[in-house]
Amino acid sequence: MRILITGVGGFIGQNLIRELLREGRLADRNGKSQPIREIVGLDTHLPEISDPRVTLVQDDITSPQALAKIGAQTFDSIFHLAAVLTTEAERQPARALGTNVSALAALIETIRSKEAPPRIIFPSSIAVFGGLLPDTVDDDYTRRPQTTYGTHKAIAELMLADATRHGIVDSRTLRLPVVLVHPGSSSSSISDRLAAVIREATAGRDVVCPLRNDTRVPVVSVQTVVRNLINLHNLEKARLRGKRGFNQPALTVSMDDIAASVSRVRNGKPPGKITFAPDPELKQIVDGWPKGLISTRAASIGTTSDRTFDDIIAGYLKSLQGRSLASEPQ
Repeated sequence: MRILITGVGGFIGQNLIRELLREGRLADRNGKSQPIREIVGLDTHLPEISDPRVTLVQDDITSPQALAKIGAQTFDSIFHLAAVLTTEAERQPARALGTNVSALAALIETIRSKEAPPRIIFPSSIAVFGGLLPDTVDDDYTRRPQTTYGTHKAIAELMLADATRHGIVDSRTLRLPVVLVHPGSSSSSISDRLAAVIREATAGRDVVCPLRNDTRVPVVSVQTVVRNLINLHNLEKARLRGKRGFNQPALTVSMDDIAASVSRVRNGKPPGKITFAPDPELKQIVDGWPKGLISTRAASIGTTSDRTFDDIIAGYLKSLQGRSLASEPQ
């Protein structure tokens, strides 16, 4: 199996490539488990990975030379993670369109094959839902995005479904809520601004949460997302029952719930104090999302959710220990 991961340097991409290398196998188009011979990772910033099965390419998915490099090779599967996220897309919609929509259209045209359609796994977003929403939405709820990013993701879903209908790719889409917990330095993404609250407080530092204490959001751990993306890839086509887009079942938590979990799940030190100072721009975006994300098909396709928010924080703290051990000389 030869795999392409676009956006490999991102939060999900880095966790995904490490899990694929750990498992070492994926199902081919006939459903048979095959060894992973090579993973090509493409991004403008690359993870630090030393593995003979990995080839890293530093480039932008929108560049003609990047597409030429992809087109010169044959891939069994593509995990297409490259994206301009919500906040940046609102500020630079034309740039976001080039990455989120135009680059995907070019990628489909580059890797298309009637004889051996490659499998494309695509993480979409809760942002495809908007307008007057019920508290909880399922897989088939009408998509009415209220942000540029959500609009781009909805377009991408339709493009992939249409390419699948034409038989030139085999696409599977998983719509994600807020994915936690991003380690390291802060960025402007919504998920990272919430992650920063957890990072700082579990490290014993006081932190300001940019949302009201009673604001509720749907969340999922990156470990669960990676597991479900791989499971969706390996799923036999018959089990999809003609569907191509699915919701990632989420936990719904308030900012107060997050603070309570931080106080329970200790990192060997007293947690920092969490105070609340709502950011109007962030509030407007989050208020446009459903508060609950469920999947009526999760059980039939093997998509799992996190059990508790305490588990998400515990998984994050455990991942920090793993990175610390990995950095120690052997």
